Order: sequence, then structure tokens, then C-alpha cells
Amino acid sequence: MKNTYFLSCLFLVSGFVMAQQDSKMAFYFYRHSMQLYNPAATGLENHTTLNTNFRNQWIGIEGAPRVQAFTLSVPGREKRLGYGLTALIDQTFVERQTRVFATFAYRLPLGNSNSLYLGIQGGGNHINLNFNNANIAHDDDSKVANVTRFYPNIGVGAYLKMQHFYLSFAAPLLFSHKGKKIADAITPAPADDLHLYCSAGVSLPAFAKDWRYIAATLVRWAPHAPLTLQTNIGMAYKRSELTLAYHHNSSLGATFFLDTGSRMSVGYAYQFTTPGRLPKWQASSHELLFRIRFIDKKSDQKNDQKSDETETEAIQTQAPGSANNPSINKD
Repeated sequence: MKNTYFLSCLFLVSGFVMAQQDSKMAFYFYRHSMQLYNPAATGLENHTTLNTNFRNQWIGIEGAPRVQAFTLSVPGREKRLGYGLTALIDQTFVERQTRVFATFAYRLPLGNSNSLYLGIQGGGNHINLNFNNANIAHDDDSKVANVTRFYPNIGVGAYLKMQHFYLSFAAPLLFSHKGKKIADAITPAPADDLHLYCSAGVSLPAFAKDWRYIAATLVRWAPHAPLTLQTNIGMAYKRSELTLAYHHNSSLGATFFLDTGSRMSVGYAYQFTTPGRLPKWQASSHELLFRIRFIDKKSDQKNDQKSDETETEAIQTQAPGSANNPSINKD
């Protein structure tokens, strides 16, 4: 009987492990959430920001992944240095992972309002396997004993910021600790492999003032796991955005981010699995994003206003029909 419970537990856990690689968030492609996997995205804005993400995946399935993420980004006084913190709590069935990292980024000016950010992070991942409430084995079954361990790690990243385009590359966890996890009786999962994140985005002038066409894509690669591709396409009005999302061979959805320029901004994402992925469960996922900007100094407000004016001027300069756009054929 104990072996039956134990094998059932392993089968269920392995199902969730194979379904997931690293933690997946719908708002990864937003630059104020990119710090979750790319330390180079620290300090991109002129003021301190605090982001919180809450994600419930596969609603209606007991033990399905639930993720809570927090990022703090602080621009340095030297204007080229940014530093912050990231924390991510991922709960899946009996496994709870808590990642905490300190992040640092340095900006290299490239001229013409372009910049290259180089980032590094250090911290670790705390893993807790708790079978107390799983009801899968007797109390005297040593094969399913609770486990709690901490594994230190570091990560690196780069972020190229241009006027209407960005390019990001990151490896948030360089060490897998597979050998140590096997010694600790923890079965290594695809999330323990080296993950590489490559993302790019574009923002172009649209049909009217303050409107923009936006598109972004994120590719995540890890050995022994399928390639993950996420694409978002939509429209933006000033700072607010609405996009349609497609995850290759996984899900469809939409994201909405409302930013009025005040201290508080909110976002919501909805995703549902494509046919053939989870036909019996018909699962969907929901994600909330809250962002707080700490604007206490007048200089920060002036920097934001200057940044907005510069972007608006660039959009008007390249808008169709503009006299400053040499590519327009007036004949």
C-alpha cells in the first residue's frame, strides 16, 4: 500500500515538473517586470519602482502552480548604476520554491539616446518539499520525508535600449546544483537546467498622436525541455497597453496594462490552453500586476516629463505626413 501511494505521488509530481520549466509569467515582456529574469533591467526608469505579480495557473486543478513575484528597482545616484531586489515564490503541489536575489545593472551610453545595460544578480533558491498535507503515505514512510534546502546562485544579463526598439538576453541561474540535489534526495527537474532568455520588442508611431503599435517576443531555451516562444502584439495609448498573447503550442490570451502616469499602475492577463494541451481540464490562468512608483522629488517628475516629451517628439517626427520625415513621398 505504501509503495502504491509513493508511486502515485511520483507520477503526479513528475507530471507537473515536465509541464513546467522555469516559472512562467505573462508580463515577462514588460520592461518593469523583465527584472524577474534579467538583472540588466534594474534601474531602467528614473525613479524607484515596486512591482508585484500574482499568477494562478490552470484554475480548477488542485495543486496547480501559483506564483507570487516581487521586484524593487532603484536608480543609482550616479545615474549609470541601478540596484534592486527580486523575490519569487512558486508553489506547485507539495513543492515550494522561494528565490531571492540582489540585482545590479550598469548603463553604458551608446549615443543618440541608445544605452546598453549590463546586469548581474546574486542570491539563491530555497526548496521546500512538504508532504504533510498530501495524504499520500503513512507517517512512517521515509521515502517521502519532508525536505528543505537552500542553493546559492548567480545570474547575468544584457539589455539594449533604443528609441523604438529593445533587445534583451539573460541567464538568470548559472548553476543547476544537480549533483547536490540528488545527494539531498531531490529529483532534478527541467527548471534546474541552465535557462537562456532572449527577448525583443518594438514600439512604432500609429495612426494618431499618443498611439503606438507595439510587439514583443520572448524565447526561452533550456536543455532537455521544449523551446518556449511567447509573442505579444497590440496597441498602446500613452503608457497604457493592450495586447494579444500567443504561447507556441501552449496557450492564447490577452494582457491589459493601465498606467495613467500616477504612482499606481495595474495590469491583468488571461490565458487559456490551446486544444490538445489539457483537453480534460480545460484550464485557464489569471495574472495580476501592481506597480508603485515612488516619486518624491521634483527632479524625478521633471525627468519623467522630459522623457515623455522626448518620446512624443520622436513619434511626431516619424509620423506619416510629418514634414521632418524624409522617407515620406509628398508627390
